[in-house]
Amino acid sequence: MNNNGSLDFEQILAQMNAEGHFITAILASNDGLLVASAPSPSPYDPDTVAAMVALVKDFIKQTQTRIGLAEVDEVSMVVGDRSRLICRYFNAGSTPLVMAILAPPNHSYRRLTTRAVRDIQSAWQTSAR
Repeated sequence: MNNNGSLDFEQILAQMNAEGHFITAILASNDGLLVASAPSPSPYDPDTVAAMVALVKDFIKQTQTRIGLAEVDEVSMVVGDRSRLICRYFNAGSTPLVMAILAPPNHSYRRLTTRAVRDIQSAWQTSAR
């Protein structure tokens, strides 16, 4: 992936944040390596968030295996101030990725994150060429 691809991902995340009034967003590899984040600099350490969402993915996989759940594409955690940490799991080509956002209380997010996932998948294919 080239620098232009990373810039595209940051632009996609920044646009999603602006439209959804999200506090922060990160894009990470399945093994917890940061791919992109917005805003930059983030109010949260994006490397730590990327690693944490990979751990959440590992926990989900273990849970799926042990109790026979279908594949999970999203996990949402509500925190004390009613804001939510949402982790969306998806593939770009054959590469598994996770997008995590921190959304303020009572803000819808699914439509915006779905559009961002599609845009990231498209940008990933373009940057892979």
